[in-house]
Order: sequence, then C-alpha cells, then structure tokens
Amino acid sequence: MDDLEIRRMKNTENIKEIPTNRSTNHRLILTLWILLIVALLIVVILTSLLFTYYKSLSGIQSHLENNDKHIREEISQMNGSLSSDVQSILAAVRDLEQVQKSNYSAMKTTVTDLENELLMKHTSTYIYIAFLYSEIQRMLGVLGKVTEEVQKTKSSLNLTCSTGWTHYGLSCYYVSSDTQPWNVSKKECEDLNAQLVVINSEGEMNYVRGISQGITDIWIGLTDADGTWKWVDGTPYDITPDFWENSQPDNWMGHGLGGGEDCVVSRHANKWNDCHCSLSCRYICEKKIF
Repeated sequence: MDDLEIRRMKNTENIKEIPTNRSTNHRLILTLWILLIVALLIVVILTSLLFTYYKSLSGIQSHLENNDKHIREEISQMNGSLSSDVQSILAAVRDLEQVQKSNYSAMKTTVTDLENELLMKHTSTYIYIAFLYSEIQRMLGVLGKVTEEVQKTKSSLNLTCSTGWTHYGLSCYYVSSDTQPWNVSKKECEDLNAQLVVINSEGEMNYVRGISQGITDIWIGLTDADGTWKWVDGTPYDITPDFWENSQPDNWMGHGLGGGEDCVVSRHANKWNDCHCSLSCRYICEKKIF
C-alpha cells in the first residue's frame, strides 16, 4: 500500500470523527441548559413560598394590632365611665353632708350602699382588665410561635436577634457579663433600646432560668422603691405570676447599707429575692421584636 492510499484512509477516519464530536458537544450544551432552567424554577418556587409566609405573618400581625387597638379603646371607654361614676358618687356624698343631723342614720346607710357599689364596679373593672391582658398575652404567644416557624424557614423578615442576644417568644434577651447596681443596670438596658426583663408568664420565667444558669444573683425589672411593687414597663404586678423564695420579700434592714431592700434578683436561676438596690449584680435586658 503506497503513501497516497494511507493518507486517504486517515482523512476518511478524521471525517467520521468530526460529526461524533459535534453530537457530543450538542448534548452537553443541551444538558447544561436543562439544568439552568430547573435551577431557575426552584428559585422561583422558593421565592413564592417565602412571599406566601411573609403575607401570612403580616396578616396575623395586622389582625392582632386591630384586636389590641379595639381592646385599648374598650379599656379607655371603661375608664371614662368609671371616672364619671366616681364623680357622680362624690357629688352625691357632698349633697348628703348637707342633710340635717336628724337624718344622719339614713345618710350613713346611703353612703355605705354607694361605697359598696363603687367597690363592686372597681372589682369587676379590674377583673375585666386582667382578662383582657391575659388574652393579649395569649395572642402574642401565638404570634411568637408563628415567628419561630417563619425563622425556621430562613425567611427574609429579619426577626432574629442581634449578636449576643437570644430569642424567646416575641422578645430578645441579653445577659450582662459585668455587674452593676440596679439603677445602673436599668440605664444600661435602656441604652440598648431595651429594659430590665419583665416576667409575664411561667414559660418566660423558665426561659430566664435557662439563660441565667450558674449566676448567683441577677437583676430583673421589678422594684418597690416607691412603696408598691412595679415592673419597669408599667405592667401591673398583680396580674403577673410571682416566683418568690420562701419568706420573701422581707425588706431586710440588717445589711448596714441604709434603708430596705427595694430591688429584685433571680437567685441561683430559681426564685426571686428582694435585695438592696446598691448591690452590684449581673442583669438581664429584654427587647421586644415588635
């Protein structure tokens, strides 16, 4: 076989290989396009799901805000009515004081009846306000669970807490590493756009126990510096649960620091104890998400 025939055979083989290589390249490009289209479809589906979660949460939040506004309006109306009743009763008492001494016995009976009626109205109003507050806390708990579910889906609602803060319900919590007196601790929390923690439920107390394990005494936002126990955010003390140690609060005077014990610590992550406000302890700040 001469050289000319050999070159012809090689050229023939090369011509056969070219279509095969082109076919392989076409299949590879087609496969890449298909993968790209599938990836785009997945991104569109995930975006749609996240948008649906966002709309659902926004609807729930709007509904709760409307309920809260309605409740506040009812409380305002009740307070106005109660104030009017008090003014009417005081006017009646002033009229009764002008009655002659001979009618003193009848006047005293009338005043007693009016006082009992006022007491009953005060009691029923307080019970109703406590019920409304309980309902608000329940609804906020439901919204907190929805928030946690949304966070699990890694949505873009930015409901997570800042670095160094932990999350429970609708609040973020921060446990200080330094120790301060109660008033300084309160100011430190306010500088962080937060407040000393306010315990609204047993569940929240259990969470506070968990994040303060190993700390002997840690300040919370409860004080009776003016003679009455109050939470720093104005929440009525009488409608929240308490977790005092046995025989506490005792307002002990034997510490030699002057005055009594007007500020509260959670001791050994377990129960509450009243202490002198000048003592330096670690503290817990609470920041509402909404």
